[in-house]
Amino acid sequence: MIPPNEKNDYESHHSRRSAWRNVSLSLLTLLLIVPVYQYLNAGSTTQQVITPYTSIETIELTSSEKNDLKRLGLTPKKPIKIVTSEKGKQIVHGRFLHITDIHPDPYFKEGSSFDEMCHRSKGDASKYGDAISGCDAPVALMESTIKWVEENLKDKIDFIVWTGDNVRHDNDRNYPRTEQNIFEMNEHVSKLMYETFKKNDTPELEVDLIPSLGNNDVYPHNLFSIGPTLQTRELFQIWQRFIPQSQLHTFNRGAYFFKEVIPGQLAILSINTLYLFQSNPLVDNCDKRKQPGYKLFEWLGYVLKELRARNMKVWLTGHVPPNEKNYDLTCLRKYVVWIYEFRDIIVGGLYGHMNLDHFIPLDSVAAYKSIKKSQKKGKSKQLEMFEAFNEEFNDDLETDALGATSLYKALDAKFDDSFFRIQGGIPSNKVEYMNTIREEVYAKIKGKKKSGDYGERYSISHVGSSVVPTFNPGLRVWEYNITNLAQEMTSVKFEPWDKFFLEVESLIEKQDSYTDYDDEEENSVWSFIKRDKTFPLPKPKGAKLGPAYVPQTYTPERYVQYYADLAGINKGKKEFDYEIEYATDDKLYDLPVLTVEEWLKYARKLGKPVKSKSVDAEKKKHKKNQKTKKGKNGKKLEQMWAEYLKNTFISSNYENSGLG
Repeated sequence: MIPPNEKNDYESHHSRRSAWRNVSLSLLTLLLIVPVYQYLNAGSTTQQVITPYTSIETIELTSSEKNDLKRLGLTPKKPIKIVTSEKGKQIVHGRFLHITDIHPDPYFKEGSSFDEMCHRSKGDASKYGDAISGCDAPVALMESTIKWVEENLKDKIDFIVWTGDNVRHDNDRNYPRTEQNIFEMNEHVSKLMYETFKKNDTPELEVDLIPSLGNNDVYPHNLFSIGPTLQTRELFQIWQRFIPQSQLHTFNRGAYFFKEVIPGQLAILSINTLYLFQSNPLVDNCDKRKQPGYKLFEWLGYVLKELRARNMKVWLTGHVPPNEKNYDLTCLRKYVVWIYEFRDIIVGGLYGHMNLDHFIPLDSVAAYKSIKKSQKKGKSKQLEMFEAFNEEFNDDLETDALGATSLYKALDAKFDDSFFRIQGGIPSNKVEYMNTIREEVYAKIKGKKKSGDYGERYSISHVGSSVVPTFNPGLRVWEYNITNLAQEMTSVKFEPWDKFFLEVESLIEKQDSYTDYDDEEENSVWSFIKRDKTFPLPKPKGAKLGPAYVPQTYTPERYVQYYADLAGINKGKKEFDYEIEYATDDKLYDLPVLTVEEWLKYARKLGKPVKSKSVDAEKKKHKKNQKTKKGKNGKKLEQMWAEYLKNTFISSNYENSGLG
C-alpha cells in the first residue's frame, strides 16, 4: 500500500500545478522535486506481516515416478511440498507447460478438401488435421491434445502458460465469424481447460492456468479497444476461474493481469499484446496518456516494482511476440527497456502467434538508441540514462536505432504486412523469414565485450510452436531450478495483493486526469517534474542479476519439445501421441543451462556461416584460414542450422517443401 502521506504529496502537486508553473525552478527543486522523486522511486509500501508456511518438505520420487519422467525426457528431480494458509497444499515440481494457438474449428470435416479450408467438398482432410494443409485444428485434435497433457503431464507440472488464439481463423467467407461464435468457442475451450486441470470434486485448480488474449480471440480479429467494453466483460466471465478477483477492474480495463503461482516466490504476468500490436487499428502508440498501451506500461511498472520489493521473480507472457514488425516502435522500445531495467527479477518472455518454434534476442542498446533519437528536445532523464548505459556497453552512438535496423529494413523489403498478421492458410516464405533472422539477428549478436559478461545487454523472447497444424502440433515443457527452494523460502510475507491493486487502481485513475497537452506544453515545469512512469528508472545498483543471467533458483535449466507426427498418426502407423522432438541439452543444441548468455552463444553459432560470407574483405584476407576452418567447423554449423530449421517447422519437412 502507498502511505497516505506520500499519496497526499502527489495529490497536492497535481491540484496546484497551474500556480507552480510561475514559480522559479530553483524553488520548485527545493519544495517539490524531492518529494515527487521519492514518490516515484519508493519501494513496496505494503506492511510486512508474519504468515509462516505450515510446512515445506522435499519429496522422494518412487522408481515408477522416475521411470515415467524419463519416458517423457524429463529430469527426475525431487518435488517440494508447500503448505500455506492461502493455497493449502501445493507441490512444486520445477516444471511448467507452454501451450499456444489451438485454433479449434467446429466446421472441420474429415475427408473434406484442403482447398475449401477442410469445411466441404471431397478431399483428403484427416481426422486430426494435416500439417501444411492450411486448415485449422479439428476439435478432435484439441481434445486429444488436452487429454494427452492430462494423462502425461498434469501431475508433473506446476502451472500452464496458455498464450491465446482459441478460435478459428476468419478465412472462409461461407463461414464468417461472429462475435457470438467467438465468445462461445472461448467459453468452450476455457471450460475444457478448467475441467481438465481442476482438483477432483473441488472448484480449485490443481494446476494454475494463465491465459493470454490472442488476436483471433476477439471480434473482428486484431481489433481490441481500451475497456471496459462488452469484450472485456465477457472475457472476464469466461476466464474468471483463472483471474484473481482483486484484479477485476484491471482486467475490465485492459484484459491483462498478474498471477502468483508460487506464493511469495514466482509470478506470471499475462500481457495483452494487442495494445502493442501494429495490426490493431484501434490503438496508435504507447507514448500518449490516453492510449491503452501507455496504461498497460503504467500498470506493468507498478507491478514489477512491487515484485522487486517482495524479492519475487516473474515471467512475462503474451500472444504476439515482440519484434520490429509486430509491435509499434514506441511500444517495442519501452517493452525492451523494461525487461532490461528489471533484469534482476524477469526470467524471460513466452509468446505464440507466429507458429514457428524460435527465439528472438532483444537488444536494449538498440531500444535506448531509438528513445534517444526520439528525445531531440533538450536533455531528459531518458537521455542521461542512455548515455550512461551506452558507456557501459562501449557501443557506437551513431549506428542505427531500433526501428531502423537492417532487420527491420530486410523484413520490410521482403514481406508485406499480411505475412506478420498470421491469418491462417498454407504457410509461405517462412524459410526466407528464418534466413533473414539468421542473417540480421543471430549473425549480428555482439561479442562478450559489448553484450556484457552475462549477456545482460540482451533479453530472450521465446516463440512456441502451435497446436494448430500450420506445421505439426507442438507443446513445450520447461524445467527450472528448485534445488535450494526449500531452504530459501521464508516466512515473511507482505499483505494481500488485493490491497496493493486497490492502491494501483487509485493511482492510475489519478493519472488519467492528466492530458497529453500537459506534457507537450513548451517550458512546462510540470513536464520536468512529472517523469513518465511508463519508462523505467535504472536497475538499483545493489540489485543482482536474476535467474535469466546467473544460475540460481528459478533459472530455466532446459526444456523438452514435443510434437504430434500427424503423417504417421493419420496413416495408422502410430496411435495419437506427442513424442519428444528435441531437448535443449541434446547434442546439437548442447545448452547446459538456459541463461541468456547460453542462448547468445547458440545464436552466434547459428549466424556464424552467414556472418563470414557477408565480410568480403575478411574472406579474401584470410581465405586459406577460412577454408581450413570451414572444413573443420563449417559442416557442423550448417548441420546445426538445418536441425534448427527442422525444429522451427516442427518436423513437418516444410523447409524442403518448396513453399519456403
